[in-house]
Amino acid sequence: MARARHEASWTDEDAVVKGRVGRNRAWVLLALFAALAVLSTVTFNRFMNFQDVTYQLRSCTAPLTQESTWDEVQAAACDPVPAAGAELTLWAASHERPADATTGDSWTFEDVPVNTAQTSMEIRLPQAARSVVLAEPDNEVVRRELRPDASDRRWTANVGGRGPTTYWVLVTPAG
Repeated sequence: MARARHEASWTDEDAVVKGRVGRNRAWVLLALFAALAVLSTVTFNRFMNFQDVTYQLRSCTAPLTQESTWDEVQAAACDPVPAAGAELTLWAASHERPADATTGDSWTFEDVPVNTAQTSMEIRLPQAARSVVLAEPDNEVVRRELRPDASDRRWTANVGGRGPTTYWVLVTPAG
């Protein structure tokens, strides 16, 4: 048996390569595809920052707006009230999400993408309200002013992107 030109001089004369060279290409492509899928999923989950988010219902004595300062929020004496009778729904990328848990004065939503601007909220109140705002107690700012429907009982707003995991829904009753 003759040696090929590129064959090393130390190769045994009986050494013969058997099989097809391309037989492993399918496995390599499959492994690359799986690695890309895992990497994409991990990157997406880290970028979107999925966390549990809590909204606490509070009743205020004075109306608030998006321009209200934290001192005005404190002066409005916004105290926690039972969430019974009120219903809070999140809209994440046009998919409706009811609360995963309701306890006393709060709603908790599990695995919410915190770093997206596609999250909106809707609160339905048992009685008409004069104003409803969304506040961040950790950062001590009013985040959004919600818009009412004709009956002043259903209020909606975009939550915005890169938010905290705890919000206050500050409601000023009508009248």
